[in-house]
Amino acid sequence: MVKLLDRVCTGLAVIAAGLFLFCTFSICYSILTRSMRIMGPIWVVQFNEYAMLWITFLGTAYLLMRNKHASIQIVVGRLGEEGKRLFGLAHNLVGLVLCLGLSYFCFSSTWEHFVRNVIDVQSVDVPKGYILLVIPFGFLLLSLQFLRRFIEGVKRRQIGRA
Repeated sequence: MVKLLDRVCTGLAVIAAGLFLFCTFSICYSILTRSMRIMGPIWVVQFNEYAMLWITFLGTAYLLMRNKHASIQIVVGRLGEEGKRLFGLAHNLVGLVLCLGLSYFCFSSTWEHFVRNVIDVQSVDVPKGYILLVIPFGFLLLSLQFLRRFIEGVKRRQIGRA
């Protein structure tokens, strides 16, 4: 199950990287057309906004899996080994609970957008539920990563005591 989670997170990170490339090239294309006094595509800003949202939520679980997420070491750096382990367990448990809660509430909101057929009216009309769908999914993947890290921390703690 852990390997499946790793594969899913890695695959979604690759998609996020592809979206990042899309942002880069579409913005460059828009700048190029503007510099040539040609009207550029009107959808570039809108779809780059969506892509940035999707990049964030598709890539976060991968970053947590690789332990590349942002962290502040001011407090943790002053703790001993046992304190670091306990702090890590608490951090992962709080992350799990928060991400599960956010996933639930974001799913509820996204579902409401689908039910009410809310449309994001910009240069291209897009059902807002499709834009927001990545948020509860991303939080769910983060929850699974925090659960995994919590379980691994408990196992390491038990091995350290033995």
